[in-house]
Amino acid sequence: MPEAMAVAIDAARAAGRQLLESFEGAPTGIDAKSSHTDLVSDADRKSETAIVSAIRWAFPGDAIVAEEGSLEQGSSGRTWYIDPLDGTINYLYRVPHWSVVLCLADADGALAGVVYDPVRDELFAAERGKGASVSRAGGTMRTLRTTAVVDLGSSLVATGFAYVAQDREEQARILTRVLGKVRDLRRYGSAALDLSWVGAGRFDAYFESVDKPWDWMAGALIVREAGGRVTELKQKRSGHPHIVASAPGVHDSLVALLKRAVQPG
Repeated sequence: MPEAMAVAIDAARAAGRQLLESFEGAPTGIDAKSSHTDLVSDADRKSETAIVSAIRWAFPGDAIVAEEGSLEQGSSGRTWYIDPLDGTINYLYRVPHWSVVLCLADADGALAGVVYDPVRDELFAAERGKGASVSRAGGTMRTLRTTAVVDLGSSLVATGFAYVAQDREEQARILTRVLGKVRDLRRYGSAALDLSWVGAGRFDAYFESVDKPWDWMAGALIVREAGGRVTELKQKRSGHPHIVASAPGVHDSLVALLKRAVQPG
C-alpha cells in the first residue's frame, strides 16, 4: 500500500502539472459524451494517458478503468479507477475548480484514494483503516476530520447536477424539498472535491446522482477515513441521489430527507 499510494500521488501531481500548463490556453479536441453539455477535451485524454501509463508501468498486474475509455485487464484482484479531469466544464471555462482522481480498490472496496486540486496545490489522500489527510507539495500534512454538526438545518450541503435535461428537471424538483431544510446548498462542479471537502470539514454534507466509480470512490473513502459516513442510495430513476456523504451527526436525517424528497407529488 505505501508504494501504491506513492505512485498514485506522483501520477496525480504529474497530471495536474500537465493540466495547469494548458489551463489558460484555447481548448482543443472538444467532443460531447452523454449529452451536448457533457464535454471531453484533449486535456482529459492527455491526462488519462499519462496516469494510465504510470500505473501500468508500476503495477502491470492491476486492472485499470478510466473515465475516457482506458480499460486494462489485470490478474492481481485490484482495480484502479481514474478520472483524469473531474470538472471538465469548469476547466474549459477556466473556472479554477477541478481535480485529478485515482482510487485503488479490491474485492472489499476502496483501498486507497487520491484527489488532487492542482490550482490550490492541495492533495487529499486516504488509505483504508489509516485515516485521511490533505497536504501541499513541500508543505505540512494535516489530518482530516468531518464537522461535528448534529442539526441538519445548520448544515452546509454540496450537490451536483446531471448532464441530461430530464434528469436536471427532476433534480430541480428534489432541491425545492431540500433547500428549506438545510443551512444552504453549494454546487461547485467537481464531485471528488466536494467529497474531499466534506472530509476536510469545509462542507457538512454532500449528495449527488453520480454513479460511476471514478466519480465518487476516492472521495467516499476520504470521507469515511475522516470519520464521516457514506450511503449509496438505490435510485428509482436516473438523476435521483445516489451518493450521500456527511458528518456522522446529520447523516441519518439527510438520508431520510432525500428519501422523502424523491417521492412523487
